[in-house]
Amino acid sequence: MLFGDAAIEKHITAIESEIGVNLNLIKLLERRLEGAKQRRENVAEAEKNQILPQLKGARKAIEALEELHVEVSKNWKSQENRILGHVVLSPPIGIGEEEFMEDWAVIEIDGSKVDSTNFVGNVIDLGTTIPFGEFMAWMSPHLADPTDPSPLSFEYPEDRLLRFSGTISDDEMWKPNQKTLDRDKSCIMVIKRGYASDLTVGCLNTIRSFTRFYFKGQLGQMSKQVAVLPRNFKSGAFSGPGDSGSAVVDGKGRLAGLLTGAAGASNVSDVSDCTYLTSIDFILKCMLKYGFKANLYPSLG
Repeated sequence: MLFGDAAIEKHITAIESEIGVNLNLIKLLERRLEGAKQRRENVAEAEKNQILPQLKGARKAIEALEELHVEVSKNWKSQENRILGHVVLSPPIGIGEEEFMEDWAVIEIDGSKVDSTNFVGNVIDLGTTIPFGEFMAWMSPHLADPTDPSPLSFEYPEDRLLRFSGTISDDEMWKPNQKTLDRDKSCIMVIKRGYASDLTVGCLNTIRSFTRFYFKGQLGQMSKQVAVLPRNFKSGAFSGPGDSGSAVVDGKGRLAGLLTGAAGASNVSDVSDCTYLTSIDFILKCMLKYGFKANLYPSLG
């Protein structure tokens, strides 16, 4: 299902909020335009030239947002209309081979629900909330020499869509290849976009983290997980409740694994918070056992 009930209400509220922001902006700009009439002719003209494009943009934004609000409220609130496919395989949650946490499913997508004219495949939308320069600094936090002309492992995509491009093997996660690191950086920086905490950047840890999971009616079991730490001591946790299932990729779009949980203090600003992934290597092996060969780069003809 594309968006649960809480998520669809969240998006509708966000659209309504954005409409309100633009309405208030229009009121402010109209007051500024009226006030400009009292100023000298050259100043008034300069003010007018600055305000009119903003007014036009705000009015166009409201028009588009209102259309989107009608579309979402009319056609997306029904759960039936948000169903994109059905589960065809869902192994029991548990500890699989190599002691990795096994928590995955195969879903068959209804092709009629996907528009082939604008399908872009598996991507992470970097959005507009984090400025370009700030995001680049997050991905390359320890540059030894900012003037070094050698290429960085992360290049900001011009359309803001970071496309999937391969996987990070278990071997490389435990011992990062220096060719994939930015100069003096000692870990692989990774990205996820989740429902709860949206877009975040973290540090892929080079050790296997052992966590204890409890299952009803069973003794506690130990499982090996890939650990992701906050990008620094001020950034807060990499994930939050509701982010489970998110894909985690590096700056080249290589898939590290799927987010399964977290541990540490409940306060997301606490430096001890740690996010856990099931490695993509393990998931792909599991799928092969059931006869499924994953295609990480789907396209529609």
